[in-house]
Amino acid sequence: MKASQWETKRVQLNDAVELPYYVVGRGLPVLLVNGLGGSREVWDELIAHASDRYRFVGWDYRGLHPVDGVRDVHDVPSHARDALAILDAEQIARCGVVGWSMGVAVSLELFSQAPNRTGSLVSLCGGPRLAWADGPDRSLLGGFLLQLLRFARRNPRTSMALLRLSLQSPEAFTWARRLRVVGEQISSDRFARMVAALLDYDLSNYVGTLEQLSAYDASHVLSHVDVPTLAIGGDRDPFTPRAALEASWHAQIDKIPNHELVVIEHAKHFLMLDQPDAFYAALDAFLAKH
Repeated sequence: MKASQWETKRVQLNDAVELPYYVVGRGLPVLLVNGLGGSREVWDELIAHASDRYRFVGWDYRGLHPVDGVRDVHDVPSHARDALAILDAEQIARCGVVGWSMGVAVSLELFSQAPNRTGSLVSLCGGPRLAWADGPDRSLLGGFLLQLLRFARRNPRTSMALLRLSLQSPEAFTWARRLRVVGEQISSDRFARMVAALLDYDLSNYVGTLEQLSAYDASHVLSHVDVPTLAIGGDRDPFTPRAALEASWHAQIDKIPNHELVVIEHAKHFLMLDQPDAFYAALDAFLAKH
């Protein structure tokens, strides 16, 4: 799959920071709110599939890239405010919002701050809080990763060196499959391109962003969501297990008009790449209606 040809733009924020953001496609506007597990390339198949019908807008979270000049860690509400600044710059009054992983929490916070800007909400492999990092839904893999992240926060240089060695190892892809992070339809080349972005991150800020995310809970927002909402998850996702996904959404989803909850069989955390046909079928039907 050829990488999407994003147009790079910049928006001036209130604290004098210029935030890069990206636009591709034509048609109705859709804001893509990314996770922390890969670069913008995770959306390439979706853009190839639907960029003739939708105008996709996305950005990288502040503080992750040393080149952006930002050294502070930003919390979920700050990232949502950045999204609003991008929508203002693009003169988008209202749009569909598609959030993946961490992007689900940011999407819900965006709705909380400016409910009139969200026309519909799509949640992929995520919920109002970080299920894998804390609480009763935490998986064994999540607990292990949380300890690794705490070590990385205390030892950033050593951790960055170890991260480079592990991600550049041929075994990284094998272990990603064994741990059910990625599925059979993701090639080793695609995996290498996705994780290459992680090597460019400011590791200390990356861990700090995850810590901010783990302290955030948007469960209270769900009771106020009044726009069409689609929650999609994979039944083999180690980061947002099926039980956690259903527990997060079932409590409030019956109160949301035009809601849907779809669990895709055999899909993992990168379900838009693992099971693209099932993902497109659910997403296309939802966006066509709403």
